[in-house]
Amino acid sequence: MRICFHCNLIEFKPKGNVLQFFILLRALDRKVAQLPASERDHYLLDCVLPFQFRNGMGGFTFQHVQFYKSDHPINRIIRRDETKKYDFIFIRGRNEAIQLLDQKASLGPKLLFLAIQYNLNDPYIMRRLNRIFKHARLVFFQTEPNAQRYRTYQLQRGDYSSQELDRKIQVLPQFVEPPKDSLRDILPSDPLDLILAGVIRPRYGLGVATNAIRVIRKKYPKARLHVVYPSIVGKYKKQAKAMLRTRGVVDHGEKSMWATKKMILKSGIGIALLYDKTNDQNPSHSYLSRVLEYMALGVPVLTTRTIGNVALLGDNYPLFVLDAHDIAYQYKRLSDPAFYQEMSQYVSSRGERFLADNAVQSFWTTLQHEYTR
Repeated sequence: MRICFHCNLIEFKPKGNVLQFFILLRALDRKVAQLPASERDHYLLDCVLPFQFRNGMGGFTFQHVQFYKSDHPINRIIRRDETKKYDFIFIRGRNEAIQLLDQKASLGPKLLFLAIQYNLNDPYIMRRLNRIFKHARLVFFQTEPNAQRYRTYQLQRGDYSSQELDRKIQVLPQFVEPPKDSLRDILPSDPLDLILAGVIRPRYGLGVATNAIRVIRKKYPKARLHVVYPSIVGKYKKQAKAMLRTRGVVDHGEKSMWATKKMILKSGIGIALLYDKTNDQNPSHSYLSRVLEYMALGVPVLTTRTIGNVALLGDNYPLFVLDAHDIAYQYKRLSDPAFYQEMSQYVSSRGERFLADNAVQSFWTTLQHEYTR
């Protein structure tokens, strides 16, 4: 099996989409490493990116994935396919998938497309997604709700049979690396701290979190809110920086993936808020990858009730929150060691399927099935 991967990344940074892509590659690298030597020879895993990736960057090491830098990745992939004869070309990035089809439509049957977001109310986006879906071998969505939503949309259009949609629409969830053994002995602080990790955007509730820590500290004056982030989006920087100076808030800036995991464990309570006011409300069909990070570490997470979060945590998850007072109320509940342990075990059990090696298994099985077809 010969696969070429491409993700529309600009540079390597310890942030969601970058980490997700490299965690996927490393999980596949481990799959190949586990095969008998005689079988490993039948696999070729290439990755073409617009920046130079060196083995070990960001803590990611590979045995069986070869990386190639190109200022024009799609052109490079097309040229490499002429000699490597790839079985599959995996692309994350709608524009890049369209470019591949524009330049060489005959590669459509090899195309595995990862659809991150789409907007049912945007005709331009849907025309492009539908074109990719028509010509691609398979289209992967990152959540069951988003996959089911697109399946229903296509059924209503009547262009595909139910059986064809079942085959072409797949789910490749976001996932996280399992904690190292060295992390397992880290205990949460006393009193518990909150942590908000990930890119800072207006809809991700930094203001709600900072208001919550103000309320919490009235009763628990030593409690803190740790904020770890690779970047702050655009014009929100000035406002966000002001909030990060709130008493009780600790601004850590950018940290590596493993340093962030240690901070999550030490803090004890994760926060992942999503307030979506767009017409399509597409992000609410998804979830933030930081939710999976907390779950994988067994750290209770306070999060908003979105369709994606309900799919992850269950409709009756006790720690759904809406505002700062909800967060303060749940903080008090989690201060009870018995309830904290109950929630820790619950999120950990729900998060097992999103550990990298578990989550990639269905993708691996799908590749094997399509290869034999």
